[in-house]
Amino acid sequence: MQSNTVHRGAAARPVQQRSSPTTLWSVLTMEPERKDLGDGIVRHMVAPLSSQMRLVEAGRFRFSRSLESAHPAVLLHVRATDDVAQRLWKFAHVLAAESVASLGTVKISKSQGIVYPPRPGEPVPELVEATFARFGGPKGLELAAEVSEVSSDLALWAVDRFPGLTTRSMLAALLLFDAGHAMMHGPRSAVWPDRRTTSWDYYWNAHLHACTGSFGSQPERARRAMMDRITPRIMPTHRVMAALASEPAVDIWRKRWARAIDEYLYRADKHRVSRSAQQLAMGASQLALNRLGFSFREQAVLGLYARAWSKDIEALYSGVESSHTR
Repeated sequence: MQSNTVHRGAAARPVQQRSSPTTLWSVLTMEPERKDLGDGIVRHMVAPLSSQMRLVEAGRFRFSRSLESAHPAVLLHVRATDDVAQRLWKFAHVLAAESVASLGTVKISKSQGIVYPPRPGEPVPELVEATFARFGGPKGLELAAEVSEVSSDLALWAVDRFPGLTTRSMLAALLLFDAGHAMMHGPRSAVWPDRRTTSWDYYWNAHLHACTGSFGSQPERARRAMMDRITPRIMPTHRVMAALASEPAVDIWRKRWARAIDEYLYRADKHRVSRSAQQLAMGASQLALNRLGFSFREQAVLGLYARAWSKDIEALYSGVESSHTR
């Protein structure tokens, strides 16, 4: 049930005289009137809400987009005490009212008090059931949430830095490459043999199939047509990717993202999460691109650019650019 009650007075009581407030998950759904306003929701609502979370130093957050839905929305996932969740709920309404000129009317709803991981003997909450299965159970979802916080921060920066989807798509292709490369060649990749037994071609074939599962009755023909259409564009696209990769801020974020993937897979192996390294890396990168605003179909195309990219190509373009600037 939804509630607008804000619990007051608890902070004034001595902590040692009562148990700690229960920390639960809440999901705040923000649905704009128009389908093309997802970036506006991220800039004008998700960014201030995440700043508020950091300000109170309470709880955890990440966001996602329902891009495949008939009614696209942005979902903010918050793990916090009830009083913090209620304050965010009220703040979201304030932000929506302040942004009505640019966003129009924003429909806001919430699901709160989600107990996760579930208590012994209780079912997995419906809202997290699919994600639970995708990332390999309670510990797998916990680890995925941590890397999701990194990609949420990255997306907040990228949506602000690159307002246009065209330039942002080049960053997305680089991030897809970085996730695959970190899985296979990250500093800790040798610890989990599964990370090095997957070939580059196998990884990207699996990525293409995962992103084109809704291609209808002849998906293989559709994939082939996509590849034929994209192949002539790879070299020109790589030039743009190289130019973007040369930006210091982009380089910083790419390195942070690659480290997060490497650490995530290292910890997943240590905790014996029941998913392959490829599945986990691919799942994390798909969510990262979802936050950047790219549907699965668009991710399939970007994956083709990432597949043809390499550290050697990046170094080559970097050298060419350097020779022009000397």
